[in-house]
Amino acid sequence: RFVEDLAAAVARVEMARGWYEKADAARQLLDRLTGGDPARRSWPDAEQECANRVEAALSRLATLEVLDPDPSDEVFHRALSAELDGQRGRSGRYGEGVMYGPLTQAVGEDLDAVFVVGMAEGDCPAPRRDEALLPDSLRELAGGELALRRDGLHEQHRAFLAALAAAPEDRRYLTFPRGDLRGGRRRLPSRWLLDSVSILAGARVHSTEFGDLGAPLVEVVPSHAAGLLSVPAPADTVDRDLAVLARHVAAGGDVGTHPTAAGIARGLACLAARSSAEFTEWDGNLAGMPVPSPARGALQSATRLERWAACGFRYFLADVLHLDERDDPVRIVELSPLDRGSGVHQILERFFEEVIASGPPDPQERWGPDHHARLREIAVDVLADYERSGRTGRRVNWHLVRDRILMAVDAFLLADDAWRAGARARPVRVELPFGLDVAAPVAVALGGDRRVLFRGRADRVDETEDGRHVVFDYKTGSGRQYEGIGDTGTDPVKAGTALQLGLYSEAARALLGAGTASAYYWMVGTEDCPRHGYDWDDACRARFVEVVTAIVDGIEAGAFPANPGDWQIWWRTHDNCRYCGFDDICPRDRGEQADAKRGAPALAVRRVLDRDAEDVT
Repeated sequence: RFVEDLAAAVARVEMARGWYEKADAARQLLDRLTGGDPARRSWPDAEQECANRVEAALSRLATLEVLDPDPSDEVFHRALSAELDGQRGRSGRYGEGVMYGPLTQAVGEDLDAVFVVGMAEGDCPAPRRDEALLPDSLRELAGGELALRRDGLHEQHRAFLAALAAAPEDRRYLTFPRGDLRGGRRRLPSRWLLDSVSILAGARVHSTEFGDLGAPLVEVVPSHAAGLLSVPAPADTVDRDLAVLARHVAAGGDVGTHPTAAGIARGLACLAARSSAEFTEWDGNLAGMPVPSPARGALQSATRLERWAACGFRYFLADVLHLDERDDPVRIVELSPLDRGSGVHQILERFFEEVIASGPPDPQERWGPDHHARLREIAVDVLADYERSGRTGRRVNWHLVRDRILMAVDAFLLADDAWRAGARARPVRVELPFGLDVAAPVAVALGGDRRVLFRGRADRVDETEDGRHVVFDYKTGSGRQYEGIGDTGTDPVKAGTALQLGLYSEAARALLGAGTASAYYWMVGTEDCPRHGYDWDDACRARFVEVVTAIVDGIEAGAFPANPGDWQIWWRTHDNCRYCGFDDICPRDRGEQADAKRGAPALAVRRVLDRDAEDVT
């Protein structure tokens, strides 16, 4: 469908008559491909400027209507290409000063010196990739009427050689970045760079030998700082100031005392504090500040306290400063994990609400074909609402995700058959409220006059034939983080990141009069729909109260340290940052900073959470 729509939009440009109509059709094509102004607002400033220049070029072409009322497609393409190629503009007369541009721009020029930058394999030459829709094997069938993708490599090589020929032999400079700062990996010198240095060396030079050649063939700049110090007078004012500061520090001076650094003194203090072993105001230490306490009567959710246990800095941004990630429907590619979980909850809630209202089945009674069909009807209806609201992303992705959700809830009924038969239980409540509607909150006493009032809803409550209440919290992930949560010797609240089971058990006891209760995370979406949980006993409750007390103590003390977790090479971020909406605004070296401050006395309050952690000194 996309290819057909694209072909139709391109055809409208070709069929348009006159400069104005062609420019207008081209502008519509541009908006269709890039999303127009709403999508561009999230682009970097440089890309927005480029898009504006393209639109300005199309507007200028529309004024050519008086010169040629019916331009051919070839003339329109040539004129547009010329407009886009000349968009950088210039200062002064042509031929004076510095000219920069693509390799093709140097063809036929007479230059005093030429610098070809970025001579890394994969950049120059650019990687050769065949088109998925029209590969070279099909282009060859056109008998030369279609250009081959692989011929572009030869054209680029000719432009490279022409650029070198534009300057005298002793004024040609090729630069090569040894590393990729964004990807954190080494780069290989371009094959064309190796060809050039091999001719100068009089022998074949391989990539592993390039860095050992030394002057005068190869000049190695170890770092940006070393480059600044090696240049007597940097042309850029920022580089000049950095060079001055670098020389001052090399001579034993303090960078913060130099007059050049007066305007960035606070930033330097921030960097120094974050790299130290002290827990400072730059790391989330708000000791003495009026931070709202969860124990002051306002209703709290388990998720909010879990957020502090997982990462204090995330709690500070979300629950103290009340920041949130911007929801931009234009950028949605697929249904988010949060919406996926909410959708599954709605489906199961509506189904079991109907079942309980009409009389729940006996424990040994399996769900029949009518039940499976009704569950599918509810699922289709709920998911259609998500699609109409524009939260499901791209159509092809959504069809796959939708089918997986339908299969997951259907498989859940089979797992529910096995659960009810084995435990001899039947569902009695869905979305059990506490602290909401007219239901009383769950109060957890912390000692003294402090207590936390919780609100929320338990997804489902079952009752066994012997009177035991079992509370479930549906989850749609893999559930690996909950595996073994009920084993002997394990932490039932997982250092404060899994408070919901305890809270729901307390709600069942307080609101339903349950003498004994059990609670489980029930994973919906995996093949066997496993459950992870435990019986709620005095030991579990004591640990629950202990951890909630420690979390409240930490918040009241103004301790909001970042806790990024271990670095994951595959995801290029930390464990606790993978789904965090504040990932982009946290320091890149947050892991090293957190490790350095782990022993700070102000963070001893977190010692209660992790019972296996080393003693804090």
